[in-house]
Parts: sequence; structure tokens; C-alpha cells
Amino acid sequence: MNEYGKVFEKASLKKYSSFGIGGTVKYLVFPQNIEQLEKLVKYLKDKKIKYFVLGNCTNVIIDDDYFDGVVIKLDDINEITINDNEVVASAGVNLPFLVSKCIDNGLTSLYFASMIPGNVGGSIVGNAGCFGHELMEYVKDVTVMDKDGNIKRMNKDEISFGYRYTSLKDKYIVLSVTFILEKGNVEEIKKEIKEKNEKRIASQPLDKKNVGSIFRNPEGFIAGKLIDDLKLKGYMIGGAKISEKHANFIVNEKNASFNDVINLIDFIKEKVKENYDINLVVEPTIIRWK
Repeated sequence: MNEYGKVFEKASLKKYSSFGIGGTVKYLVFPQNIEQLEKLVKYLKDKKIKYFVLGNCTNVIIDDDYFDGVVIKLDDINEITINDNEVVASAGVNLPFLVSKCIDNGLTSLYFASMIPGNVGGSIVGNAGCFGHELMEYVKDVTVMDKDGNIKRMNKDEISFGYRYTSLKDKYIVLSVTFILEKGNVEEIKKEIKEKNEKRIASQPLDKKNVGSIFRNPEGFIAGKLIDDLKLKGYMIGGAKISEKHANFIVNEKNASFNDVINLIDFIKEKVKENYDINLVVEPTIIRWK
């Protein structure tokens, strides 16, 4: 531990990624509070050292080349404050854990996020959602840090957002989020969560290393069905495989490399374009160090 938090030298990102893919980084830093993060960002800017902020690594495909810089993870900045129907959650709070805490307090609005595996910071940046809901529906304001280490609070109306998108991306580090939630029937919601989660477990390859849906659904179509209709389930490039359980998932079947995954994504896009004249859009963030 030093003045910037927990620091690991020449750390592999593979073990932090839900895909089991990721290279070695010069330094991996876990700040323990906002003050340490602020100090670190200002130091890196002053010294012109490149850095990258990673969330829970559940919706990113990370380059397995060496990164000669600093990766910052905010997992240890993870406080939750609940005051009536207002909930403040720090960037490193795990989303399913937040949902569970809210439900314990009778607040049911975020039930849909119970199986989104990300942390609050990254999930807000990407406006994560499912079952017809998304996180930004319930946001009051977001506290962020800019690239110079300056902190400010942004009201929801200062942030533009849409399907799996917010204007925060690549501009700010999310520090905390204030949600306004509603009370609901806890027993009913718990039952609904259980049913939806059982359905997900039955239909998605959650037992294998993956990053969730690979492609967004094109307007009027379902990406998984387009891929399935082309009989591509089970197709492999290197160690990366199109899931036999759900065609819009790629799984790390046999120690897949970054390039295996990218080549398989490109192959699927090519086949769908060729057969349907549809350009599929990749949903997870692809991180290339170069």
C-alpha cells in the first residue's frame, strides 16, 4: 500500500476479466478512496504517464499485449448510503449487491439489474440494462472526475444517454451515483428475480468465461437469432467459440487469445452482412493498448 492505494507491478489482467483474457500491465492500482484516486490522476497527468480506468471487466474485451502504463481499478471504493428512497452508490459497488441492499430496504426499482455482473461506475457509463429497463432511468446525479483530476457533480439532464450509451464515456471517471428509487412489493419482486434469473441461467452460457451479449440487436431483429439461423453455434476460431447455448455469446473455450475473439467477431459480422445485409454493432468495449 502506498499513497495511491494498493499497487501491483507487472500484473496480469487475465484474472480480473470475466473473459479470462488480458495482458500484463506495468502497474495495476486499487485506490482505497477518492483522495488517493485524485492524487494518482493528477500525478499521472503531471508525469505524462498513460493510464486506463477499468470497472469490473465484465463487458470489456481486453488486449493481451503488454500495456506500458497504469491501469486503475475502483473496486475498493464501494460505499452505499440509503436515505429513504435516495441511494448513493460508489463506483466500485457490485451491481447485484446494490440491488440486494436496495430490496432489503424495500426499494425495488433496480430489480432488473440483479444479474448484470458489473460495478456501478462502468455500468452507468455504458447505461447497462435488461428486461426493458436501464440504469439511467433512475439516476438523479453522478459525481465524476475529469482527466485533470477535478471533481464535479452532474445532474441527469447534463448527461446525454441512450441504449448502452452515455456521454460520460471516455471523458469522465464515475465516482458515485445517486439513484431515486421506488418502494414495491418485495416478495413479488424476489419471485420475479428468481424466475428471470432461472431463465437466464437456462438460456445463457453463464458457466463459461464470457462478456455477455457480443452484438446489439439491430432494429427489428434479434442478433442471436440471425447468428443461430446461419447455423454458426459451436463455430470456433482458436480457443474462442460461439456458444451452443446462445448464439450471441462468445465463450473462452480453450484459453482463447484476444485475436481469437476479434477474428471470431469479424467472421460473424461478415456472415451476417453477407446473408442479411445487416451491420452488427459490438456491444462490449474492445480495448486495444496500441
